[in-house]
Amino acid sequence: MTKFLLTVLCILSITASAWAQQHRIPYTANNSMQVSLEGEQNTYDYQSNKMLVRYDQNTRKLECLLPIENLLPANDSSPVAMVQDIFFASRYPDLYIEIEAPIEQINAGNRNRQTLNSRVFINIQGIIKEIVVPVTFTPDRNMITFSTSFELMLQDLRLRVPARYTSRLTGRMLFTIHSARWADIRNR
Repeated sequence: MTKFLLTVLCILSITASAWAQQHRIPYTANNSMQVSLEGEQNTYDYQSNKMLVRYDQNTRKLECLLPIENLLPANDSSPVAMVQDIFFASRYPDLYIEIEAPIEQINAGNRNRQTLNSRVFINIQGIIKEIVVPVTFTPDRNMITFSTSFELMLQDLRLRVPARYTSRLTGRMLFTIHSARWADIRNR
């Protein structure tokens, strides 16, 4: 009897896992983000084209996920390890951003680009900051293209910054997402 129950539980577990994988909203890859850390003498710029984006229809938010290890220096004056150290990538390996994107408002009979003030939730070092910023959306039937730029202050987030960087940085961080997209490949 015990053997039978274990077999049934295993089958149910496998079936549930397969169902969840089939109904999981896929990410769209190859999206770009730039992070600029303002310094006393210059700006330290980092960029990546490996940001993942998906749209959650339940929360009506775009979810942007970027492994911090993929943020690379955009110029020679940006130290390779600075962004890893500032965001404590060893403990918090991902930069996670949610952007409110009410699809019915974005697709309200207009296929032109439109800019909406959207709530953005950014998670850095496990600290979530909510801000309202303009986001430009370009809707299509099964795709959302969006761009935004916003700034945060290290002090506002109360992030732990390694001492070797505190005298070099002003605390201002600028995040730029340009023409990122999510495509619903499930309906193709």
